[in-house]
Amino acid sequence: MKTNQMLYPFANVMGLFFPVGKLENGGTCEFATAKCLKKCCANAPGAGKKIGFKKKQECFNYFLNNSSIKIAAQILTELENADCEIFTWFASGDCPSFLILKFFAVIKELDKKGVIQTGFTRNQSLWEECRDLYNAKILLTIEDIERAQKPGLYSMPNYKIGAIDVLLVNFEKLYHGDGCGGGYYYNHILKTGIDNSHLKLDCKACYENKTGCFNTKPS
Repeated sequence: MKTNQMLYPFANVMGLFFPVGKLENGGTCEFATAKCLKKCCANAPGAGKKIGFKKKQECFNYFLNNSSIKIAAQILTELENADCEIFTWFASGDCPSFLILKFFAVIKELDKKGVIQTGFTRNQSLWEECRDLYNAKILLTIEDIERAQKPGLYSMPNYKIGAIDVLLVNFEKLYHGDGCGGGYYYNHILKTGIDNSHLKLDCKACYENKTGCFNTKPS
């Protein structure tokens, strides 16, 4: 009997992989820019296992064909089996506009269960729904710092080093947090000679060190 698998290793935790690309091409990146699609690194997910299109499509189909309660229960079971307390959305792909309500229902259910969640999305409506959740760190991906207007977490691609700048708007003030991704780690090594593992693409290390998305005291 075929077993449903939704999560795969990513960034030292468990992640959800959806098909990359525009909806008309079979992807889920409805809000992606041309530059984002061209330079997308989701097909080579760092230290995680490379997931082929077929598995991404199976995961997306499971999400389409099941209720939010069943999806949340499946994610909880897989996290428990992997002995993992942290879950990252959109290791590849994104949330299309027609799935916002279902996505938020799953995210909210996992938040109630105490699951630590993180993830990057270009879907502003989904991001706004998630801003007040306790355990979820969902970042809105932007390519222009001027778009960081509302309070919340933002991610801005740093295409030069293949990583992400983490930004926080709080009380109408913009803070620069820690970067996310291996590019920051290797640049740091070159500049300082110090090995700080939290600068890698490592959600577990960032959570433990309160860096990256989990930085509560940005500079």
